[in-house]
Amino acid sequence: MAKKFHFDDEDDIQDEYQPSSYLDDLENKRENVPYTAIDEEDDEEEEPMKKKKKGFVMKWWHYLLILFGALAVAFIIYIVVLSFNNGPVYGDRCEGMVSISKDARDSTVSTMEEKYDEIESMTLSTECRQLKLDITFKAGMSTKEAQNIAEETVQTLDGIVGREKEDGQKYSDLFGTIDGVTQYEVNVFMTSSDSEDFPIYGTKNIQNDEFSYTLASVRDEESAKKAQETLTDE
Repeated sequence: MAKKFHFDDEDDIQDEYQPSSYLDDLENKRENVPYTAIDEEDDEEEEPMKKKKKGFVMKWWHYLLILFGALAVAFIIYIVVLSFNNGPVYGDRCEGMVSISKDARDSTVSTMEEKYDEIESMTLSTECRQLKLDITFKAGMSTKEAQNIAEETVQTLDGIVGREKEDGQKYSDLFGTIDGVTQYEVNVFMTSSDSEDFPIYGTKNIQNDEFSYTLASVRDEESAKKAQETLTDE
C-alpha cells in the first residue's frame, strides 16, 4: 500500500483553521467591542432634535415688536407718499386746476422785491386751490401801502401766467372759474415790526375781486372796547 505524502506543517495549518479555533477568536473579538444598545443610539440621535425644536419660542412681546415695526414702516410709506404729492392729499378737489409754475412765482417775487425796497422777504406758494403770499416788510411799514403791494403782487403773478382777462375785470380766470372748475383763492400774511396794525391777514375769494383784511390793531381795539363797556356797565 502506497504511503501518503504530506507536508510537515500541514497539521499546523489544519489546526490553525479549525472551525472551533476560528469561532473562539471571533467570540473573543466580540467580547472586546463595547456594547451599545440600539435604543440608546436612537436616544442619542433624538436628543439634539428635541433641543432644536425647543430652541426658539415666540413670546408676547415678540408680537408687540412686530406690530410696532409694521406701524413704523406704514408711517414711513405715508410720509414718502406725502412728499411725492408735495403736501396733503387733496383727492378730486385739485382736478381741473391750472398750474402756477415755480418759475412764474419766482419771477413775481423778483419783480416785486426789485421794485419795492420796503420788502425784506416774500414767498409765493400754492396748495391745491390756495395761493399763499407771505411778505415781511421793514419796520414801521404803512398799512395801506402794504395792502397795495400785496394786491399788486397777485396782479403781477396773474400777468406773468398770462391768462386772458374779461373786459373790466381786475383778475383773469386764474382767480375765477375755468371750464366750470373754480381756481385759486388768495391768502395773504404780512408782518412788520414797530407797526401796531401788523400782522395783517388778507383774503380774496373767487366771487370777489376785492381783498378783505384783518388787522392786529383792530382785534386789540375790539377787545379794549368790550372791556371798557364792561367797566361802564358796572
